[in-house]
Amino acid sequence: MCFMDLFTIFILLISGVGAGVITGLVGASAVMVMAPLLILALDISPYVAIGLSLATDVVASLAASRIYYRHKKINIVPTIPILLASFIGVVLGSYLSLSLPQGNLSGLTGVGILLIGLGLIAKRNKVENGNSKKKVKKKEFLDKFLMDKKNRMVLLALFGFLIGLNAGAFGAGGGMMLLVVLIFVLGFGIHEAIGTSILIMVFLAFFGAVSHYYYHPFPTLFLIIAAIGGFFGARYSSVVANMISEKNLKLAAGVLLVVLGFLLALKSFFFSLSF
Repeated sequence: MCFMDLFTIFILLISGVGAGVITGLVGASAVMVMAPLLILALDISPYVAIGLSLATDVVASLAASRIYYRHKKINIVPTIPILLASFIGVVLGSYLSLSLPQGNLSGLTGVGILLIGLGLIAKRNKVENGNSKKKVKKKEFLDKFLMDKKNRMVLLALFGFLIGLNAGAFGAGGGMMLLVVLIFVLGFGIHEAIGTSILIMVFLAFFGAVSHYYYHPFPTLFLIIAAIGGFFGARYSSVVANMISEKNLKLAAGVLLVVLGFLLALKSFFFSLSF
């Protein structure tokens, strides 16, 4: 990778655009799309691929959050405990991922992406059913628990640390974990949750990218090319996001993640067999 050929430029641009699109549409981490493509097509090490993807995610998330802010779909104040605790988690996760063998890191990243994709597909037709009474009871218990400020701060900080740890170690999943917390714990609407999670990912991705770059620097030119694609992908997908039904949006994103996660995990499996 000492020179820049047309294929490399193409993959960087396409992976950047794909990363931006999934960030703008569902608030997912750019790493979910970009890291698998970089590993599969350019044979970049998983650790460097995650670092480069996180750096691209900063640009994509900035572009997308600007659009959501215009539509008044960002509510950052209730998420401050998550944000602060996630800083610690993402730096620690970036360091811990160094101790994971590169083949295992690639495989774990792929499996995580695949599972999140399956989750999106499975929940696209989620409706209320006979278990609604149980859900109401659980919701009432959670509401009572969160009424205490100390309980709420501790719980959100714990979630933030785990989200940051996951984002730093594997890159993927941070945005989706944030969505779950914002929707089911803080009661955000889907668009507000996506917009807020994207803004939080700006900070998470930045600290994760800096930590990864410190341990294993990635080519700056690679970042510039990928970031261009990430900016335009996130910019226009954010505009389109409100025009697509939630059901179709979850299905499309889920299928994409399942395919990429499966290919990445499969490559890691065959790589381990060769040694």
